[in-house]
Amino acid sequence: MTHRTADVAVCTLRTHTLPARLAGHPRVAVAAPLATANLGIEELVRGALARPAVRHLVVCGQDSRLFHPGQSLLALAAHGTAPDGTIIGAHGHRAHLPNLRPPVVAAFRRRIAVHDLRGQDDPAAVLAAVDALPRHADDPDGAGDVHGGDGVLGEELAASTPRLVPLAAVGRVRPIASAGAGCFVISLDRPAGRIVLRHYGEDLASGHELRSRSATALTLAAVAHGLTDDPAHAGYLGGELAKAETALRLGLAYVQDRPLDSRSADPAPSLPWAGPVTAEPPKGVAL
Repeated sequence: MTHRTADVAVCTLRTHTLPARLAGHPRVAVAAPLATANLGIEELVRGALARPAVRHLVVCGQDSRLFHPGQSLLALAAHGTAPDGTIIGAHGHRAHLPNLRPPVVAAFRRRIAVHDLRGQDDPAAVLAAVDALPRHADDPDGAGDVHGGDGVLGEELAASTPRLVPLAAVGRVRPIASAGAGCFVISLDRPAGRIVLRHYGEDLASGHELRSRSATALTLAAVAHGLTDDPAHAGYLGGELAKAETALRLGLAYVQDRPLDSRSADPAPSLPWAGPVTAEPPKGVAL
């Protein structure tokens, strides 16, 4: 439970192990990572402003050298956004906040002081910095402006969210005969540390074999080689291969089309009747 006097939010960027080690501090209202310079920052801003007592935001942990959400967050605090929602001075990938209304951005910059501790991932050092932050001048007891999220700002916050249309999670995989010739069999070669994807033709006497540690690589390869051209079936294949990769990484039992079993897997290959396999992946496919 968040302490009523908690006035500091902590953004740990890519360091996902930090939040749990910071959350118990009485001044920490929320601690969470940040992955992107667009939707992630929008969620952070809304979450910080929804906690009226929060007056400080500490940005710590390791920033992404690809997406730069930390640098973009600091740029937002320093410069705000352009009329189109682009963060001024941000280096992040697609550093654009299309959903945050100008009054919300202004309230964030006015109300919350942002402190740059990027690169610091020692919990003790981060909490020492939190302890050293001043209480807000009109908030000596740390109670905060408990009405700050109501009224006009509350309405602006409510309007500063993406407009998403809910869809039912339903769909149907077409029969294999219409989704692509033949069938797929997925297994694990545990000694080699590989997922094995076998595609059999209609005669079940010939086909293709792909091997990789990566479910993503196998799914992309199956589509690239034309083994299936049905989006629904490709989705099924990706999900099933992801299960196989999880089982391989965590040492879980795996059976195609069955839920993952929490029991430890037998160290033998998933196809105990199969002999040594020497087939190579199709040429030109990076697995």
